[in-house]
Amino acid sequence: MAKDLRSFIDGLRASRSADLVEIEREIPRDLFMTLIQEKLAKEGRYPAVLFRNVAGHGWPVVTGLFSSYSLLARMLEVDPTDKKRVLSEYMRREAGPIAPIAFTGTTAPVHEIVMTGDDIDLDRLPVQKHCAGDSGRYITIGCMICRDPVSGVANVGTYRHELKGRTRMGCMMNPVQHAATIRNRHHGAGKAMEVAVFIGHHPAYHVGAASRGPLEHDELAVTGGLLGEAVELVACKTVDLKVPAHAEVVIEGRIAPDSFENDGPFAEYAGYYGAPMKVPVIEVTAITHRRQPIWHDLFPSFREHTQVGVLGREAQLFRRVREIVPTLDAIHLPPSGANFWHCYVSLRKRVQGEGKLAGLAVLGSNYDVKHVIVVDDDIDIYDDQEVLWAVATRVQADADCSIVTNSFGAHLDPTAYGETRSERGPMTTKVIVDTTRPLNREFAQRVRPAAQLWDAVNLRDYLGPGGAGAADGRP
Repeated sequence: MAKDLRSFIDGLRASRSADLVEIEREIPRDLFMTLIQEKLAKEGRYPAVLFRNVAGHGWPVVTGLFSSYSLLARMLEVDPTDKKRVLSEYMRREAGPIAPIAFTGTTAPVHEIVMTGDDIDLDRLPVQKHCAGDSGRYITIGCMICRDPVSGVANVGTYRHELKGRTRMGCMMNPVQHAATIRNRHHGAGKAMEVAVFIGHHPAYHVGAASRGPLEHDELAVTGGLLGEAVELVACKTVDLKVPAHAEVVIEGRIAPDSFENDGPFAEYAGYYGAPMKVPVIEVTAITHRRQPIWHDLFPSFREHTQVGVLGREAQLFRRVREIVPTLDAIHLPPSGANFWHCYVSLRKRVQGEGKLAGLAVLGSNYDVKHVIVVDDDIDIYDDQEVLWAVATRVQADADCSIVTNSFGAHLDPTAYGETRSERGPMTTKVIVDTTRPLNREFAQRVRPAAQLWDAVNLRDYLGPGGAGAADGRP
């Protein structure tokens, strides 16, 4: 059976882990789903959340599928406690893409229900307003497929789509993203661009869509490698494109030349509202979906927004930095960095200056990164507290911090500046913090439990399966 959104949720449910929370109580369509995610986060919990009863809609809504590294591990079917293996397994599978194949059944699941013409109504979909200051309701985790008119290659990327009416929705494409290049090529020839947006599938589809590569890069082949099985494609009903046959929903349409409308304000990944902008508009020609579909949503100003693409970015950085620093041990873009603005680098230092060299390699390989913290391999880079402990105990700022000014960075950073520091622009100041211990002089020895005892003691033998001490709660 093909891996899809349903099979992934079933797997989470069967694992009986804390990675899935199911809510039966009726919940309003707008603002409440994101509010519950934030309430869970305040308790240090970042599960996938399945809302079974959204007021006014018969569809369940799942969100939070990328909220933790544990969920990314489950996507790859690896041990969630072995965080280093998550990236290595991703890199192994990414390196073995599997080309898509044609769906061979009679009716593809995503075509069980087909709506065209007067039956099209985007408001029937349980699309929510995520934050109070948003300008409207947004599809936030739709994978859009379009075709490059030059190479003929299909491109897949994740964009946001604000609902504009029964048959119209926006599409916010960053000018440097592949879909924007493809749209410009179509419109330069005076032609509309056909698109198909699929919503609701196995998380590997979204991680594959976020993988890094040239314009001709085949994201669906990468997805196949991540899944360990070929993606099955089926022809759309009203546009000349193919979509994953086991998706929950597909929205087909066209973007006409010079068709733009306002989009925003919108709650962005950095935790601030982005300013309104003009975006292309999709004229919807069909909506197809499975029977009893599950809607997939993503909270855009929450940590899961950037976690969708974190493995692709980490893999790219790991390969490039290791070319410069062969003793690289691990690399991590933590959720605390908003949009990949923090990077933690672990290495087995051989020579003085290698920590700074690793930091420079990171800054030269990804313009989003703003702060690089380089640590020795005794520090767990998946634990912010460990990294900050290294900063506190192994750094003197005048010797160990390097500042790079006027560097291109993330334009959505609210502190970014232009040619003069008084204007907004795409430039940021970047910092390398080298916490690696010196090699040419003695440094204090870290206190650690005896390794033999650590491995021999199982807490459950002392605390019991419930994690408590004695029955009355006393130690």
